[in-house]
Amino acid sequence: MSADTTPISSARFAAALTDLSIEMLHLKTLEIRNSIAHLQYSNDQLRPFADGTQTAVSTSEASGPSGAASNNEPDQDCIDAIKENDTVIDRMAERIAIIRAEVEGRGLSWDEFKSAEEVLAAKAEQESKNTATPTVNGHAEHAQEQGNSPWTDGTFQTGTIRNGEITMDQRPGQPAGGSMSDEQLRQALEERMRNLETDEGEGGMHL
Repeated sequence: MSADTTPISSARFAAALTDLSIEMLHLKTLEIRNSIAHLQYSNDQLRPFADGTQTAVSTSEASGPSGAASNNEPDQDCIDAIKENDTVIDRMAERIAIIRAEVEGRGLSWDEFKSAEEVLAAKAEQESKNTATPTVNGHAEHAQEQGNSPWTDGTFQTGTIRNGEITMDQRPGQPAGGSMSDEQLRQALEERMRNLETDEGEGGMHL
């Protein structure tokens, strides 16, 4: 970019978008993204020289008899070029944000304007959520099944009437010391049935 070139301000750029059709906004977005891609590619090519990991070999060095490699020092011209490109990339990214505001301001969706990278990122995020959901639902369903058990939610209750007084038994699924396993619950029910049979022989009345 020429040093004498003054980029259009963000306000003027936003004002210029109001008269453009949605198709033109779409094309403008593609144009800006294409320019960003070229600048990023240019930076990738310049970075080894800017970092000093690679040095351009001059004609005299290439034809020298020794063939010795020159010192790999950071190239200041490449460093400056990368900085300038990054500045332009940031400005172009800001313009894409302005276009998005214009599109959504017209009540339209930005989905059709998304880049391939944005689409892939959104898809990966959705797949991640879908993968985590069954586990959460599985725990929720398991907890719901436990909560709806008639032996633990009070639907089934037992007790004994003796001398006109009603004594309710403690619910098998909720012992005072904590929860019971399936095997413990089965044993408790079997023991309760045996007690009921014994009580019948004593003339007790049961609920």
